[in-house]
Amino acid sequence: VAQYNLRWAVKFYRLLQGSDGWADLTARLDLREDEIVAFQEAANLMYLPYDHQLKINPQDDSFLQKRELDLATIPRDKFPLLLHYHPLYLYRHQICKQADTLMAHFIMEDAQSEETMLNSFRYYERITTHDSSLSYCIFSVMAARLGMPDKAFAYYQLTARLDLEDGHRNTSDGIHVANMGGNYMAVVYGFGGFRLKEEGIYLAPALPRPWTGYSFKLSYEGSRIMVKVGPDQCILRLESGDARKITVYDQEYVLEDILTITRPPQVRGGPINGGSHEV
Repeated sequence: VAQYNLRWAVKFYRLLQGSDGWADLTARLDLREDEIVAFQEAANLMYLPYDHQLKINPQDDSFLQKRELDLATIPRDKFPLLLHYHPLYLYRHQICKQADTLMAHFIMEDAQSEETMLNSFRYYERITTHDSSLSYCIFSVMAARLGMPDKAFAYYQLTARLDLEDGHRNTSDGIHVANMGGNYMAVVYGFGGFRLKEEGIYLAPALPRPWTGYSFKLSYEGSRIMVKVGPDQCILRLESGDARKITVYDQEYVLEDILTITRPPQVRGGPINGGSHEV
Protein backbone atom coordinates (compact mmCIF):
# COMPACT_ATOMS: atom_id res chain seq x y z
CA VAL A 1 0.00 0.00 0.00
CA ALA A 2 2.86 2.37 0.80
CA GLN A 3 4.41 1.60 -2.59
CA TYR A 4 1.07 2.19 -4.29
CA ASN A 5 0.60 5.55 -2.53
CA LEU A 6 4.07 6.76 -3.42
CA ARG A 7 3.68 5.82 -7.07
CA TRP A 8 0.33 7.58 -7.28
CA ALA A 9 1.83 10.68 -5.67
CA VAL A 10 4.47 10.69 -8.41
CA LYS A 11 1.83 10.08 -11.07
CA PHE A 12 -0.32 13.01 -9.93
CA TYR A 13 2.73 15.23 -9.61
CA ARG A 14 3.67 14.56 -13.24
CA LEU A 15 0.06 14.89 -14.36
CA LEU A 16 -0.45 18.29 -12.75
CA GLN A 17 3.03 19.66 -13.40
CA GLY A 18 2.88 22.95 -15.28
CA SER A 19 -0.89 23.35 -14.94
CA ASP A 20 -2.63 26.51 -13.75
CA GLY A 21 -1.89 27.16 -10.09
CA TRP A 22 0.96 24.64 -10.10
CA ALA A 23 3.55 27.05 -8.70
CA ASP A 24 1.21 28.17 -5.92
CA LEU A 25 0.32 24.58 -5.02
CA THR A 26 3.92 23.39 -4.77
CA ALA A 27 4.82 26.47 -2.74
CA ARG A 28 2.02 25.88 -0.25
CA LEU A 29 2.97 22.21 0.08
CA ASP A 30 6.69 23.01 0.11
CA LEU A 31 7.01 20.25 -2.49
CA ARG A 32 10.26 19.90 -4.43
CA GLU A 33 11.32 17.84 -7.43
CA ASP A 34 13.95 15.97 -5.41
CA GLU A 35 11.22 14.76 -3.04
CA ILE A 36 9.27 13.28 -5.94
CA VAL A 37 12.42 11.54 -7.17
CA ALA A 38 12.90 10.16 -3.66
CA PHE A 39 9.27 8.94 -3.63
CA GLN A 40 9.89 7.03 -6.85
CA GLU A 41 13.16 5.56 -5.65
CA ALA A 42 11.61 4.46 -2.35
CA ALA A 43 8.69 2.81 -4.17
CA ASN A 44 11.06 0.95 -6.48
CA LEU A 45 13.03 -0.42 -3.52
CA MET A 46 9.98 -1.76 -1.68
CA TYR A 47 9.10 -5.44 -1.98
CA LEU A 48 6.46 -7.86 -0.77
CA PRO A 49 7.81 -11.06 0.83
CA TYR A 50 7.00 -14.22 -1.13
CA ASP A 51 7.65 -17.85 -0.25
CA HIS A 52 8.29 -19.93 -3.37
CA GLN A 53 7.61 -23.24 -1.64
CA LEU A 54 4.25 -22.35 -0.13
CA LYS A 55 3.49 -19.80 -2.86
CA ILE A 56 2.13 -17.30 -0.35
CA ASN A 57 2.97 -13.84 0.94
CA PRO A 58 4.34 -14.21 4.50
CA GLN A 59 3.16 -11.74 7.12
CA ASP A 60 6.76 -10.52 7.40
CA ASP A 61 10.31 -11.69 6.69
CA SER A 62 10.53 -13.91 9.78
CA PHE A 63 6.95 -15.15 10.04
CA LEU A 64 7.50 -18.58 8.50
CA GLN A 65 10.52 -19.22 10.72
CA LYS A 66 8.31 -19.16 13.82
CA ARG A 67 6.73 -22.21 15.42
CA GLU A 68 3.15 -23.11 14.65
CA LEU A 69 0.57 -23.13 17.42
CA ASP A 70 -2.26 -25.67 17.21
CA LEU A 71 -5.32 -23.55 17.93
CA ALA A 72 -7.47 -26.66 18.37
CA THR A 73 -5.60 -27.50 21.58
CA ILE A 74 -6.43 -24.17 23.23
CA PRO A 75 -9.64 -24.08 25.34
CA ARG A 76 -12.30 -21.71 24.03
CA ASP A 77 -12.35 -19.80 27.31
CA LYS A 78 -8.76 -18.71 26.60
CA PHE A 79 -9.84 -16.55 23.67
CA PRO A 80 -9.15 -13.72 22.92
CA LEU A 81 -5.58 -14.95 23.31
CA LEU A 82 -4.13 -11.53 24.13
CA LEU A 83 -6.18 -11.51 27.33
CA HIS A 84 -4.71 -14.81 28.51
CA TYR A 85 -1.22 -15.09 26.99
CA HIS A 86 1.70 -12.68 27.06
CA PRO A 87 2.29 -10.92 23.72
CA LEU A 88 5.92 -12.09 23.65
CA TYR A 89 4.67 -15.69 23.73
CA LEU A 90 2.17 -15.14 20.93
CA TYR A 91 4.62 -13.19 18.78
CA ARG A 92 6.96 -16.19 18.72
CA HIS A 93 4.35 -18.27 16.90
CA GLN A 94 2.65 -18.29 13.53
CA ILE A 95 -0.64 -16.90 14.70
CA CYS A 96 -2.87 -14.04 13.53
CA LYS A 97 -5.69 -12.40 15.43
CA GLN A 98 -7.29 -11.04 12.25
CA ALA A 99 -7.13 -10.94 8.47
CA ASP A 100 -3.83 -9.15 7.76
CA THR A 101 -2.31 -10.55 4.57
CA LEU A 102 -5.81 -11.24 3.26
CA MET A 103 -6.74 -7.63 3.92
CA ALA A 104 -3.77 -6.59 1.79
CA HIS A 105 -4.94 -8.94 -0.96
CA PHE A 106 -8.41 -7.43 -0.75
CA ILE A 107 -7.14 -3.86 -1.04
CA MET A 108 -4.50 -4.64 -3.69
CA GLU A 109 -5.95 -7.69 -5.45
CA ASP A 110 -4.53 -6.72 -8.84
CA ALA A 111 -1.00 -6.85 -7.41
CA GLN A 112 -1.02 -10.63 -6.85
CA SER A 113 -1.95 -13.72 -8.83
CA GLU A 114 -5.09 -15.75 -8.22
CA GLU A 115 -2.90 -18.65 -7.08
CA THR A 116 -1.05 -16.57 -4.49
CA MET A 117 -4.26 -15.14 -3.03
CA LEU A 118 -5.90 -18.57 -2.85
CA ASN A 119 -2.85 -20.17 -1.23
CA SER A 120 -2.62 -17.30 1.26
CA PHE A 121 -6.30 -17.68 2.13
CA ARG A 122 -5.93 -21.38 2.88
CA TYR A 123 -2.69 -20.91 4.82
CA TYR A 124 -3.84 -18.06 7.04
CA GLU A 125 -7.33 -19.42 7.58
CA ARG A 126 -6.04 -22.20 9.84
CA ILE A 127 -3.87 -19.90 11.98
CA THR A 128 -6.24 -16.94 12.40
CA THR A 129 -8.12 -16.64 15.70
CA HIS A 130 -10.52 -13.86 14.59
CA ASP A 131 -10.08 -12.22 17.99
CA SER A 132 -10.71 -8.96 16.16
CA SER A 133 -14.33 -8.26 15.24
CA LEU A 134 -13.08 -6.97 11.87
CA SER A 135 -11.68 -10.31 10.71
CA TYR A 136 -14.65 -12.45 9.65
CA CYS A 137 -15.87 -9.85 7.14
CA ILE A 138 -12.58 -9.82 5.22
CA PHE A 139 -12.48 -13.61 5.14
CA SER A 140 -16.03 -13.51 3.77
CA VAL A 141 -15.11 -11.00 1.06
CA MET A 142 -12.02 -12.94 -0.01
CA ALA A 143 -13.79 -16.31 0.07
CA ALA A 144 -16.38 -14.85 -2.30
CA ARG A 145 -13.67 -13.30 -4.46
CA LEU A 146 -11.81 -16.62 -4.73
CA GLY A 147 -14.80 -18.74 -5.70
CA MET A 148 -15.80 -20.23 -2.32
CA PRO A 149 -19.43 -19.06 -1.97
CA ASP A 150 -20.47 -21.41 0.84
CA LYS A 151 -17.46 -20.46 2.93
CA ALA A 152 -18.12 -16.79 2.16
CA PHE A 153 -21.66 -17.12 3.49
CA ALA A 154 -20.49 -18.98 6.59
CA TYR A 155 -18.07 -16.16 7.43
CA TYR A 156 -20.78 -13.60 6.67
CA GLN A 157 -23.07 -15.25 9.21
CA LEU A 158 -20.33 -15.03 11.82
CA THR A 159 -19.80 -11.32 11.23
CA ALA A 160 -23.53 -10.52 10.96
CA ARG A 161 -24.39 -12.37 14.18
CA LEU A 162 -21.39 -11.21 16.17
CA ASP A 163 -23.39 -9.08 18.61
CA LEU A 164 -26.72 -10.86 18.19
CA GLU A 165 -25.14 -14.04 19.55
CA ASP A 166 -22.42 -12.36 21.66
CA GLY A 167 -19.79 -14.15 19.61
CA HIS A 168 -16.87 -12.46 21.37
CA ARG A 169 -18.54 -12.60 24.78
CA ASN A 170 -18.18 -8.84 25.27
CA THR A 171 -21.31 -7.34 23.72
CA SER A 172 -22.36 -6.26 27.22
CA ASP A 173 -19.56 -3.68 26.98
CA GLY A 174 -21.04 -2.23 23.79
CA ILE A 175 -21.81 -3.31 20.24
CA HIS A 176 -19.06 -3.57 17.61
CA VAL A 177 -20.00 -0.57 15.47
CA ALA A 178 -17.07 -0.91 13.05
CA ASN A 179 -18.13 -4.49 12.36
CA MET A 180 -21.42 -3.16 11.01
CA GLY A 181 -19.35 -1.67 8.21
CA GLY A 182 -17.83 -5.11 7.79
CA ASN A 183 -21.33 -6.55 7.30
CA TYR A 184 -21.89 -4.04 4.50
CA MET A 185 -18.55 -4.88 2.92
CA ALA A 186 -19.27 -8.62 3.00
CA VAL A 187 -22.47 -8.04 1.02
CA VAL A 188 -21.32 -5.35 -1.42
CA TYR A 189 -17.66 -6.28 -1.98
CA GLY A 190 -18.17 -9.99 -1.34
CA PHE A 191 -21.48 -11.23 -2.76
CA GLY A 192 -21.88 -8.15 -4.96
CA GLY A 193 -18.35 -8.45 -6.33
CA PHE A 194 -18.04 -4.65 -6.26
CA ARG A 195 -14.66 -3.12 -7.02
CA LEU A 196 -13.80 0.48 -7.79
CA LYS A 197 -10.87 0.61 -10.18
CA GLU A 198 -9.18 3.33 -12.18
CA GLU A 199 -11.47 2.52 -15.12
CA GLY A 200 -14.64 2.72 -13.03
CA ILE A 201 -17.13 0.38 -11.35
CA TYR A 202 -16.79 -3.40 -11.58
CA LEU A 203 -19.53 -5.78 -10.43
CA ALA A 204 -19.91 -9.57 -10.38
CA PRO A 205 -23.02 -10.20 -8.25
CA ALA A 206 -23.62 -13.67 -6.81
CA LEU A 207 -26.52 -14.92 -4.74
CA PRO A 208 -25.82 -16.91 -1.55
CA ARG A 209 -27.77 -20.18 -1.59
CA PRO A 210 -30.07 -19.37 1.38
CA TRP A 211 -31.12 -15.99 -0.07
CA THR A 212 -33.72 -15.13 -2.70
CA GLY A 213 -32.23 -11.72 -3.41
CA TYR A 214 -30.63 -8.56 -2.05
CA SER A 215 -29.95 -4.99 -3.13
CA PHE A 216 -27.63 -2.10 -2.41
CA LYS A 217 -26.93 1.39 -3.68
CA LEU A 218 -23.75 3.02 -4.94
CA SER A 219 -22.87 6.70 -5.19
CA TYR A 220 -20.18 7.35 -7.79
CA GLU A 221 -19.05 10.75 -9.09
CA GLY A 222 -22.48 12.28 -8.57
CA SER A 223 -24.44 9.31 -9.92
CA ARG A 224 -26.65 7.16 -7.69
CA ILE A 225 -27.00 3.54 -8.78
CA MET A 226 -29.30 0.81 -7.44
CA VAL A 227 -28.09 -2.79 -7.75
CA LYS A 228 -30.71 -5.51 -7.25
CA VAL A 229 -29.67 -9.16 -7.39
CA GLY A 230 -32.13 -12.02 -7.89
CA PRO A 231 -31.97 -15.76 -8.57
CA ASP A 232 -31.37 -15.45 -12.32
CA GLN A 233 -30.49 -11.85 -13.03
CA CYS A 234 -29.26 -8.58 -11.64
CA ILE A 235 -30.88 -5.23 -12.35
CA LEU A 236 -28.98 -1.95 -12.37
CA ARG A 237 -30.92 1.30 -12.24
CA LEU A 238 -29.53 4.81 -12.57
CA GLU A 239 -31.52 6.76 -9.98
CA SER A 240 -29.81 10.10 -10.52
CA GLY A 241 -26.80 11.67 -12.18
CA ASP A 242 -25.06 11.10 -15.50
CA ALA A 243 -24.82 7.83 -17.43
CA ARG A 244 -21.92 5.65 -16.32
CA LYS A 245 -19.76 2.92 -17.80
CA ILE A 246 -20.01 -0.18 -15.64
CA THR A 247 -18.31 -3.54 -16.08
CA VAL A 248 -20.49 -6.49 -15.03
CA TYR A 249 -19.19 -10.07 -15.27
CA ASP A 250 -16.26 -8.74 -17.32
CA GLN A 251 -18.62 -7.17 -19.88
CA GLU A 252 -18.71 -3.38 -20.26
CA TYR A 253 -22.07 -1.58 -20.32
CA VAL A 254 -23.28 2.01 -20.35
CA LEU A 255 -25.91 2.53 -17.65
CA GLU A 256 -28.28 5.25 -18.85
CA ASP A 257 -31.53 4.10 -17.23
CA ILE A 258 -32.06 0.39 -16.43
CA LEU A 259 -29.96 -2.65 -17.27
CA THR A 260 -31.13 -6.24 -16.76
CA ILE A 261 -28.27 -8.72 -16.89
CA THR A 262 -28.52 -12.51 -16.72
CA ARG A 263 -26.28 -13.97 -14.06
CA PRO A 264 -23.82 -16.71 -15.06
CA PRO A 265 -24.62 -20.16 -13.64
CA GLN A 266 -21.65 -20.02 -11.26
CA VAL A 267 -22.54 -19.03 -7.71
CA ARG A 268 -19.68 -16.77 -6.73
CA GLY A 269 -19.18 -13.38 -5.16
CA GLY A 270 -16.13 -12.07 -6.97
CA PRO A 271 -14.79 -11.46 -10.46
CA ILE A 272 -15.17 -14.41 -12.83
CA ASN A 273 -11.97 -16.39 -12.36
CA GLY A 274 -12.40 -19.72 -14.05
CA GLY A 275 -13.82 -22.06 -11.42
CA SER A 276 -14.88 -22.71 -7.87
CA HIS A 277 -12.27 -23.34 -5.20
CA GLU A 278 -14.75 -24.58 -2.62
CA VAL A 279 -13.37 -27.36 -0.43
